[in-house]
Amino acid sequence: MEAFLVNTLAFIPARSGSKGVIDKNIRNLNGIPLLAYSVHIAQLCFKQGIFSDVLVSTDSKHYLEKIKQTGYTKQYIRPRELAQDESPTIDAIIHAINDYAKKNIFFDNVMILQPTSPFRCIQDIKKSIQVLESNPLTTCVASVFKLSDHHPRRIKLINKDGFLDDFCNEYKEPEPSRRQDFTPDAFIRSGSIYLTKTEQIMKQKLIRGKYVKPLEISEFYSVNIDEEVDFFKAEALINSNKYKKELDVFDKLKLKYDA
Repeated sequence: MEAFLVNTLAFIPARSGSKGVIDKNIRNLNGIPLLAYSVHIAQLCFKQGIFSDVLVSTDSKHYLEKIKQTGYTKQYIRPRELAQDESPTIDAIIHAINDYAKKNIFFDNVMILQPTSPFRCIQDIKKSIQVLESNPLTTCVASVFKLSDHHPRRIKLINKDGFLDDFCNEYKEPEPSRRQDFTPDAFIRSGSIYLTKTEQIMKQKLIRGKYVKPLEISEFYSVNIDEEVDFFKAEALINSNKYKKELDVFDKLKLKYDA
């Protein structure tokens, strides 16, 4: 099924008050607020008919002001009680869906685009919708990327005697240890894309659910910013000629913030 035939809400959670990195969601990355990257891609998808609507769920009017260059104009503010440190994202999604329902607006699916994953490929977004719609049992499509050097066979724990031990007896690290020999292939959720059926969200109150289909994406599009050091890594990617083509989609946005 073509992506533009599906009724999908792009949901961008952007709670203020991050403690690890203060106001992380609007911290500048190459001169652009982190949140603006996700909003920009969502807006482009909306214009192409991939998304039926785009909603930034924030508790801060200041955050909305910081993303006005993207062309986003909604003034939706998440209730304060849903924007605490311990507030789960699922509650904010349910609140938004109920708010739309009051206006007789309904969605088949919700795609969660976390601001902390700033780089995305529009083709990956399209593909995720196609995967969900073509697999009736699927509860969620989650972006993943393949682990190499950080394969689970290399993950350790410190045992009671203070020595390193294999984290899992089923997947022990061989010696010599060469990453090209590690089996089976291992993947980690990237956080870039979560696409969930609205029915799953409302009935089960879960984002992923039981039957999660993987969408394998490149490591570049799997950049996840949680700590201070992650900003330096992302800046290095932006300044690398190797990924210039992947970043072209943000050129016009950069001009708006430079103006």
